[in-house]
Amino acid sequence: MTIQTETLAKDIVAERQAWRVCEFCEAYRISNSTFWKYVSLGKIHIIRIGGRVLVPNQEAVRISAEGL
Repeated sequence: MTIQTETLAKDIVAERQAWRVCEFCEAYRISNSTFWKYVSLGKIHIIRIGGRVLVPNQEAVRISAEGL
């Protein structure tokens, strides 16, 4: 990630409890297929609530700090 993207992501992350997959991909500038690849590799942890897939905010914070 670039410095500008990191700053933007950190500002947005502070306001959320969970991310929808499409919002997460847009904020972190990755494709949907890359997202699911990282999920299968264990690099991104998700939760399922009802029929929805969400990325917990604490996971987004971790990724902002450590990167993928």
